[in-house]
Amino acid sequence: MDLQCKILGSLAVRVNGQDVTPSAPKMRRILTLLLLRSNTPVNIDDLVLELWGNRPPPSARTTVHTYIHKLRSLLFPAHLSRHGFALHTRQQSYFLEMPPPCLDLHRFQYLVRRGESALERDEPRLAAESLREALRLWREPEMSAMETGAVLAAHVTGLEESRLRALELRIGADLQLGRHRELLSELKELVITNPRSEVFHGHLMLALHRCHRRDEALRVYQRFRREMVEEMGLEPSHFLQQAHQAILAGEPVPNTAPRKAQAVIAAERPAQLPSDSADFVGRGGLVEDSILWLTSAGLADLAPRVLSVHGMPGVGKTAFSVRVAQRVRARFEGGQLYACLGASGDEAREPADILGAFLRAAGFSEGRLPGDLEDRAALFRTWTSMKRVLVVLDDVRSAEQIQPLIPAGPRCAVVVTSRRGIHPAVGSRLVGLDPLEPAESAELLSAMVGRERIARERAQVDRIAQLCGGLPLALRAVGAQLSAVPGWPIRTVLHQLEQGVRRLDTLSFHDLDVRGRIAGSYRDMPRRAQLAFRKFATAGTATLTEAEAASSLGYDRFEIGRILLTLVDHGLLRISGETNSAVSYEFHPLIRCYAEELVEDAARRRPPIRRHRARFCTHRRRRRPG
Repeated sequence: MDLQCKILGSLAVRVNGQDVTPSAPKMRRILTLLLLRSNTPVNIDDLVLELWGNRPPPSARTTVHTYIHKLRSLLFPAHLSRHGFALHTRQQSYFLEMPPPCLDLHRFQYLVRRGESALERDEPRLAAESLREALRLWREPEMSAMETGAVLAAHVTGLEESRLRALELRIGADLQLGRHRELLSELKELVITNPRSEVFHGHLMLALHRCHRRDEALRVYQRFRREMVEEMGLEPSHFLQQAHQAILAGEPVPNTAPRKAQAVIAAERPAQLPSDSADFVGRGGLVEDSILWLTSAGLADLAPRVLSVHGMPGVGKTAFSVRVAQRVRARFEGGQLYACLGASGDEAREPADILGAFLRAAGFSEGRLPGDLEDRAALFRTWTSMKRVLVVLDDVRSAEQIQPLIPAGPRCAVVVTSRRGIHPAVGSRLVGLDPLEPAESAELLSAMVGRERIARERAQVDRIAQLCGGLPLALRAVGAQLSAVPGWPIRTVLHQLEQGVRRLDTLSFHDLDVRGRIAGSYRDMPRRAQLAFRKFATAGTATLTEAEAASSLGYDRFEIGRILLTLVDHGLLRISGETNSAVSYEFHPLIRCYAEELVEDAARRRPPIRRHRARFCTHRRRRRPG
């Protein structure tokens, strides 16, 4: 079977030489998006956003299902699945399975990687051939005949960036082969159509200098510098300035063809990642999957990869994100940036301040930083547009909060942590963290306290892990206390957890404060959800379905459904299972402790309030006339 799919130009699908491309505009857009993300899940929300934007009709999901059914009937007959070509339906997503050689985009990416590798091995002839073959796959402007929505528009931008990078590399290889005279006309056109590309301007300066046209090369630099200073307040890169000085001095110009195309606006390479945890345990499969997502080819060549890590307070989101970031940092030679946005504290950091810190770390002086948020975001996107930069954004409240902090470079990556499952960008990968398993909990305590000490009281350790519900922050609070007092028996801590009036008091040690973390999530919720949270603690059962919660807590079904989702979204309630098509909800044991504390505190404050109300009512009756 011969299957060929093309998206580097107008959409075209051919099976055994027969054109089977759908003609309906919305079906073409859905198929194009599935092809762009082939062999990875595409969320139905992305398809709805692409077709109708932020105002979809009530029937949007049903209509998408209909389009998928038609596409499957038209393009994916059963016999093709034997050749690895099928459209699968998964929970809330679709998965287009296809062999990579069947798509022109995959062929383009393969050839570009081969060209890059050839340049790194100092084989410019092979690099030029591979990159020229890659660029021949572009038949016309990408998706030129198709209306695009927000999702495809982002991919179109990424595709054009990929084409320009390949073009920069090919010209660089040709310059190494001494083809500067043949390149002059092409380069003069490219600097006009790409006025902010330092790479193309550097290539043109080098080609002109080698053709003994030094005055023209100097005018190229002067014009580019003037436009950069006037429009962006930036000087050309150090590398371009060196080339300018060499031309002025009549000396050989350093090769302006980088082995990998990259913008060089600022020369600094920040390395801001926190240190990894030596006692990190568990999460092995999730760590490896996350590393693969951030570094694998495919979408990484079209748009930044975004990993969104979420989970309940104290579950170890920061430790997980730092572990993943440290494992992949070598792949992001442009730099690594880190910022804690403080969503769980009283004072969240402003995006403009974080952008200022990022840009200063990248080498921009204070005087060159714009004061306006949008201008800083634009400068940050410019700096990252063709770099490999890793950005870690910790303790985020919402997707809107970090939109200005997302880099523009399609080879960049972002790791976000939040108590809520947010989608910072289209196509984000969500990773939900659960508490540790009992064996992992014991391993964490062993790493902190010592294996021999843990082994002597292993039964007590297992019980502590159970009372802590496998929550890493709680286990660390216990481990820190035991480490601080080497002779303290583990059974003493267990007794305090089992018999203490307030278990959360024992789980607070210096800055390791379980109660404080939970309180941050609680304060961040609407009052109606806070009230339901407290009522849930008095329900008298470990789990509740939506119907049971509505009945026992006094809410209607629609309202309780929204409230339960809010509690789950803030990490204060979890889904425990499903029976008879009804979803059950439950507290983590330490979350329940906090909810019970709130109820107890309210009960202690209630009698004085009632006495005050009684005195107030008596006073009003005495003053009533007649």
